[in-house]
Amino acid sequence: TDPWGAKASSSDPNLMFLIKRAQMVLMALYFGGDHLVWAKSAGLIEDADTASLAKKVSMWSWFGGSLCKAILEMYSLSKLVSKTNKLLKELQEEDQEDERRETRAKADAEALKRTFTIAHAGIQATLALGLVEALPLKPRTLGFLGVTASVMNIYLLLPGSFKPQFQIKDKAT
Repeated sequence: TDPWGAKASSSDPNLMFLIKRAQMVLMALYFGGDHLVWAKSAGLIEDADTASLAKKVSMWSWFGGSLCKAILEMYSLSKLVSKTNKLLKELQEEDQEDERRETRAKADAEALKRTFTIAHAGIQATLALGLVEALPLKPRTLGFLGVTASVMNIYLLLPGSFKPQFQIKDKAT
């Protein structure tokens, strides 16, 4: 495994590798800018122009990183669908029904997680645009988006949130 995305996967196109890299750079800029904004509000940095620029860079980077995440998840979702369809076509016989259900349940759980992540990235991107005032959102709307993104983040971190729901039917009935 390659947690940092330093090596391109042989199955992924170069464009997806570049988008992964762009996401990592943008999120690093977001966190760096966010730390500078925090340092200004803590009184460690006096220059207001630097803090204002850091806030803009941070929010635009958050938007870009969230957009990259959504694109990567959509690509992974499309790969999952084609892989699952191929597997299900191979499992056409009646004695493979349980295996078909298990494959479908696992794919459905993975697709749900990827779709949820796409929605989460979209909410984060919208929130970032609202905070940089590129979208005319009211404070209540921004607050709602922030709370929603936080709740979604917590749900993504819960163990077992997206486990496959699979039960073998009793053949006696």
